[in-house]
Amino acid sequence: MDHSNLKVMVREKNGKGVARSLRRTGHVPAVVYGGGKSKSLSVSLKDVEKALHTHAGRNGLFDLEINDGKNVHKALTLVRDIQRDPITGKILHLDFFEVSEKAKVRNRVPLEVVGDIPAGVKKGGILDFVIRELHVECLSFQMPDHIKVDVSGLDINQTLHVKDIVLPPGVAVLDDGNSVAIHVIPPKAEA
Repeated sequence: MDHSNLKVMVREKNGKGVARSLRRTGHVPAVVYGGGKSKSLSVSLKDVEKALHTHAGRNGLFDLEINDGKNVHKALTLVRDIQRDPITGKILHLDFFEVSEKAKVRNRVPLEVVGDIPAGVKKGGILDFVIRELHVECLSFQMPDHIKVDVSGLDINQTLHVKDIVLPPGVAVLDDGNSVAIHVIPPKAEA
């Protein structure tokens, strides 16, 4: 998996006023967690949006170049959380989690439906997501942006369990394999 480089600045001050003034200058507050410590950061909104929309994606790796005003050091990270404005969708805050290329990491990865319209939906059934993301564990460079799920074979009253989902190489699921992920429910009875 490719890494996205992000230049970030350490910020000394915290609070809502600081966050607002950062956003006015085109930056967003962020925090990087690792080694039992956390560091408050400021990152360019334009840079982070570009990185999230390109190859890195939601679960991509980010090489943070952390500038504290005196030194610059690098940290390999995953995005752990993105807070967005509920109305505009604009990023308000980011949490990064420092990882090692050799250590396994855990993260939530969204499911992406692929394939034809399910057989049961063609008959009037409704495709119902019970789980929209899986909790997975793998080496940091193996973390997928999403997990593709082919639902075209599902008929009415048929279920796809977590254990039925084909995972990318090196990726292990932490959720219960017997949990229902997606099913096709019968059409609602006419009143």
